Amino acid sequence: MIRPHERPPRIWPVVIATIVGLAILVSLGVWQLKRLAWKEALLAQLAANAAAPAVDLSTAYNMSRAGSNVEFVRVSFTGTYNNDAWMKMLSSYDGGQGWTIITPAASEDGWAVIVDRGRLPGQMLDHFKPPVGPQLIEGVIRTHPYGQGYFDPANDPANRMWYWWDVKAMQAASDLPASLRPFPFEVQLVPGNTGVEFPKPQEPKADLANNHLGYAITWFGLALTLLGVSGFYILDLRRRRRNWEPGR
Repeated sequence: MIRPHERPPRIWPVVIATIVGLAILVSLGVWQLKRLAWKEALLAQLAANAAAPAVDLSTAYNMSRAGSNVEFVRVSFTGTYNNDAWMKMLSSYDGGQGWTIITPAASEDGWAVIVDRGRLPGQMLDHFKPPVGPQLIEGVIRTHPYGQGYFDPANDPANRMWYWWDVKAMQAASDLPASLRPFPFEVQLVPGNTGVEFPKPQEPKADLANNHLGYAITWFGLALTLLGVSGFYILDLRRRRRNWEPGR
């Protein structure tokens, strides 16, 4: 609190603090704009992958080895499911409790593949029909790069219960022949003619939040607010210092 007889504070510390604050806020806003450009490019790449013609598993694998982002790349292959090693993951279905059904498959060209066949209602868990014999499997690649979340329980392979995607561990629990090459990603079936009612494949969606423009606007807005408040304060200090007289 400034008393009337005291000399008003110096202006330069306020100016320096304002400049530092503005630099921080503006840099955060610029960083969010860069993140926005990166996220939009990523979403465009995923959309392009999903729209491109399907490739075989070997082509998709070689694309990933060459450094390409294979998330949502469409694949098509003929394979036979190992229905005895099917797995379940807690999920939702039409707003209620459901399950995602995961089944390993052996492709005719020698790959061991973890396949997300779709979802079903909770009460259907023990009442769905497994596909028998060679199947045409069409889906998109999901890479699941993030692993176990902070609140995710540990997976329970012995009871075929999975809470988060661990393709390597799922491969180990697949009971497929060791001679097959493990495909390093999950394949999520796309909606179409799967020959069964359940599980029902879900439309692939990129679950990527893109709030960077809002964050950038917030940081730039705070920078403008700081500039306005500091500007009024500095003008007021200049007026008081100009009118201040010792002893008054």
